[in-house]
Amino acid sequence: MRKRFIVGVAAALGLVAVAPATVSARGSTPPPPSATLAEVLLSDSAKDGPDGFDRRWWDYDIVTQAVLLFPDLVEAASDPDASLTVFLPNDQAFRRLVKEITGQWVWSEADVFDAVASLGTDTVKNVLLYHIVPSKISYRDALGADGAVLGTLLPDASITVDVSGWKWKYVSLGDLDTDDRDPVVVRPNVGGEALNGYAHGINRVLRPIDLP
Repeated sequence: MRKRFIVGVAAALGLVAVAPATVSARGSTPPPPSATLAEVLLSDSAKDGPDGFDRRWWDYDIVTQAVLLFPDLVEAASDPDASLTVFLPNDQAFRRLVKEITGQWVWSEADVFDAVASLGTDTVKNVLLYHIVPSKISYRDALGADGAVLGTLLPDASITVDVSGWKWKYVSLGDLDTDDRDPVVVRPNVGGEALNGYAHGINRVLRPIDLP
């Protein structure tokens, strides 16, 4: 069912699967962006099972399926003229969130998705909106923006950029949960620069409320 839904949305919006961008040779000019963020999200769908999931906890099947529940978010991610930065929790991040909420580990991506969906449509959408910043921010930009406060598409909810490290710097994101570990960007510039912005993989779900 979910796989057919992906195919239907892709056909309706003219989406095509794209391979992740490769690093250009030293001194060469990288090719101009040609894919939207929606296409980046769907770029590994050919590797998924019939239900739209797989056993690779480090990709983004769960967040992709969640976005596809909301046509307005799909439309925004498909708009080549938009200016967005999307922070993508990997599948393990959602699995960890479900464990922290329920106290139990869930052992398949489909079951993790169902557990997240059981929180309710409004909650799921608010969480997704909290992961979208209405401006284009590359990882290089983020590394130079320590302490910056970023507004999100969730009204009155921001995230804070924290750049740490000495020889090797990394970016973490402060959310509205004051007593939980903050997400870290573990895969910068997923798919390279997109026509309408950037996607960055993170290892935890950003929380728009202070959970107990």
